[in-house]
Amino acid sequence: MINTERTPNHIESLETQAIRDYIDASVAFLNDPENSQRPDKPAPYRTSDLLRAFDSCFYSKCYLTEQKFANSWAMDVEHFVPQNERPDLVYAWSNLLPAEHKANMMKPRKTPPGGYLDPCNPDDDVENDILYSLSIYGEDPEFEARNSGCAKSTNTASLLNRLHNGYDGMSNKNTASLRLVIRKKYILILQKIIEWQRQIPNSQEEFQARRELRELLSRKSSFSMLCRSIPAVRQLPDGFFD
Repeated sequence: MINTERTPNHIESLETQAIRDYIDASVAFLNDPENSQRPDKPAPYRTSDLLRAFDSCFYSKCYLTEQKFANSWAMDVEHFVPQNERPDLVYAWSNLLPAEHKANMMKPRKTPPGGYLDPCNPDDDVENDILYSLSIYGEDPEFEARNSGCAKSTNTASLLNRLHNGYDGMSNKNTASLRLVIRKKYILILQKIIEWQRQIPNSQEEFQARRELRELLSRKSSFSMLCRSIPAVRQLPDGFFD
């Protein structure tokens, strides 16, 4: 996961009068469920302007696994706080995130006590509150809370372990393709580091190799935090990271 700044602050398709009426009705239902009726959603929340905003803010990546796609149209619209818990946030831009379909389906529909780290919340530093790791062979992604006493961090690390490795035999097989893509990038990065180190400094070849490494390690690229956890990557100069 990477820290993300949400822009723009307004998505026109999420601010129609019908949606405002739905939000008001949802608030009334949450405040007095016995004397109010849960309203029906008036319109789809998967809209073109929302997906374009995802492309801009999240770089067409799943906010959970950092798997990158051609654009956000390939992903689900995920609710950070589940719809069944907060129907009034179904259309809230602050509650919507792009998620790869399998990750969206595997995320529990009930928020655990303490909640999760929100990559768009400046108070939640997902890049430093979570420890990221790959095995020496670029396999078996592993996540751990830096502070085991922080419920948000431990819940988020547990969720990331679940989404990358599964939670039983079937889900482990279902997530195997994700781990394979991560391993392929791991190998590519090590190859590019070796290629860069072999070049004559300030040569055209070294310049090209350096650029390719920067692109592979960019926050806009796939699996940024897992890639930056690779020991050989952590020894690179600061100039390789945006």
